Order: sequence, then C-alpha cells, then structure tokens
Amino acid sequence: MPADDLHSPARAYDELAATYTDDIESNAYNAQIVFPAVTDLLGDVSGARLLDAGCGTGAYTTWLTDQGAEVVGVDCSTEMLARARNRLDGDGDVLQADLNAPLGFADNCFDGIVSVLAVSYIRDWNALFREFARICRAGGTLLIATTHPFDEFGTENEDAQNYFDIERCTKSWDVEIPYFRRPLEAMIQPILDAGFAIESVVEPQPTAAFAEQRPDRYPKESRQPVFFCLNARRRKRSSETNSNQK
Repeated sequence: MPADDLHSPARAYDELAATYTDDIESNAYNAQIVFPAVTDLLGDVSGARLLDAGCGTGAYTTWLTDQGAEVVGVDCSTEMLARARNRLDGDGDVLQADLNAPLGFADNCFDGIVSVLAVSYIRDWNALFREFARICRAGGTLLIATTHPFDEFGTENEDAQNYFDIERCTKSWDVEIPYFRRPLEAMIQPILDAGFAIESVVEPQPTAAFAEQRPDRYPKESRQPVFFCLNARRRKRSSETNSNQK
C-alpha cells in the first residue's frame, strides 16, 4: 500500500466516522459559521435534483431532502456513507464515489451541485469543475464552501510557504488528513473555465451562538475570514444553444 494511501481522506474519515457527528459536524465552526451561510445561499431547493458532493455523514443531504429536494449524496468514505444511510433512513440516495475521478452520472442530470468542506481534498480543480459542469444542466447551480485561502496562509512559517502555490498540507484531528491549500486565483479560475458564472461570494462571519460557544475564538474569527462560500450558475454552451434553435 502506498504511503500516501495510509493518510488518504477516505481512510482518515473512515477512522473519524464514529465520532464525527458529535465532535466535528456539530462544533461551532461547522454549525455556527458554515451551516447558516450555506443554507442561506441555497434558498428554495424544493423540487430540484441535487448532488451533495462529499456528503460525509449526510448532514446537508438530510437538510436538502427535508427542504423538498431530490438528493444524491456521494463520498469516498465507506464508514461516513454508512452513517449517512442510517441518517436518511431511505429518504435519499448515497453512493460511494471519488471526486478525483469521473463521476458515473449522465450529462446534465442535476439541477445543482452542493459541496461543503470537501473540495479542499482535491488537487485538480480543473478536472473536478469540468466534471461538475458536465453533469449539471444549463442554468443549474453550483455552491461550494471551503476553507478561506487567507486563513490557510499563515505568517508563522513564511519561508516554508508560497501563497501562489497549491500546497499539500495536513490537518490533525484524531488522525492526520491531507488536503490542498491554494490561492484565491486557483480557486476562482477553474470554476470560470469550466463554464460557471459566479453569482455571489460570501465570507461568512461567526454568529452570536458561535460567540457563546467559543468565546475564546470569537474575537479572532470575527475579524478575519475562516471560510469561503461561492454560488455560481452553469452557463449554456454554444452547442446547447444551437441544438435548441434546430
């Protein structure tokens, strides 16, 4: 087994799955910064067919389903998916898939794609967003939430970092998880190149509930961004315009 596979996101999240909902999903950062921003950006999803890309234990898959969407969740972790299936109790569809590879869906089969705190594990965003554009219908939506590049680029080890590089880093929870830090340009341009038009960008701020739960972190997190959310719409391709005119 390659050394990198020992610390792959799939293997790491398999190990974290048993305690993920209580220890990570419900923590103040996820529940009181990311979740309010994402759900506000999504708006009305009733009747939409959506892909939850990197669904984990199914928190957003469940929320989207409860809002009336038809949702397919995909994730690379077997153990996280098992918990997502239990959580959904048959109300949604979850499948094992690697976002580093082509997805087994037909062209234009989703009305929108939601990916929350998952795309940082993917190095090649050009391939990822081309694939998202392939399976998303013209006019369909894309929403991503990920770590803000300004939060990721610190000043403690300036000699060891280059903001303009895409760098493989490691976060340490109970296990080590590899991910990729990238500059803002390398976040935005692949989305534009894939055929999406950006409609809104949000740098969510902590809520009052965050201040109550994490008073030690609130002063810092209320002054500098931790997360980055982006809402975009898939542009119609020239071939699609021509086919509609025939």
